[in-house]
Amino acid sequence: MKKNIHDEEGRIFGAYKARLQQKGLSDEVSSDGLHFLGRFVYSDGTWGRSRGDEELQWAEACRQKRGLVVLTKELNDNEAWDIRKEHGRKNECEVPTPSTAIFYRRLRMWVYGLITMDEKGMMPPCPDALVAQKHFEEAAWVRVNLKKVPGKGRISKSELRKYVTNFRDLLLEQLALYAGASIYIDCAHHEGRVLLCELYPDLQAFGTDDDPWIYYSESKKLIVINSYHPSSTRITKDYYDNMREAVADFFKAHPHFYE
Repeated sequence: MKKNIHDEEGRIFGAYKARLQQKGLSDEVSSDGLHFLGRFVYSDGTWGRSRGDEELQWAEACRQKRGLVVLTKELNDNEAWDIRKEHGRKNECEVPTPSTAIFYRRLRMWVYGLITMDEKGMMPPCPDALVAQKHFEEAAWVRVNLKKVPGKGRISKSELRKYVTNFRDLLLEQLALYAGASIYIDCAHHEGRVLLCELYPDLQAFGTDDDPWIYYSESKKLIVINSYHPSSTRITKDYYDNMREAVADFFKAHPHFYE
């Protein structure tokens, strides 16, 4: 019987919380994973969202080789909330308006560009906010935090690695739910790629750079983009264009990769 992703993630988050409490680390877990695609709700100055048909849409995205998983470090907030309700809109604004926060400006551009790249692996030019926001809201995609406890906006590599080590089995269980994905973005100090290597041992670098943009698995037909964090202090358009060029170079060298 095919597993329900949300049900399986609920079980994983329950085990994660129990282990947090056992270790005396926290009582809060920030749920993540496959984004909700149901109805938007605006209440008390805040946007929210309910579940929809995202599991069906995810299956179709994977069939088209556009299943996208974004691996990030932690939730930048003082309290836990379910980032599957993430909307990329401005709160305190009842008219749907794209957030201007740098994190969401970057993230929605990547979602748009990678999901809509053509059959030759060319991402479209850097989009405007409204175009990117539409795909951010309507496409099936996934975001997984490697530390599921809210943070303060900055986490050291050693702290992130500690959480990855302590919860490695649960993170691998969650990532295995998205085995149909073809595109990953690792924004978590390379920790995401290290985890993925356990699931896909043939993951290898493309190119000879010391810190290459692209890793890939020939057997599973997936790529991992070795990215900066979305909040990195770099010029947004250059940031997008550099990723676009790296992805295009890979598919130019592997023109039949997804066939």
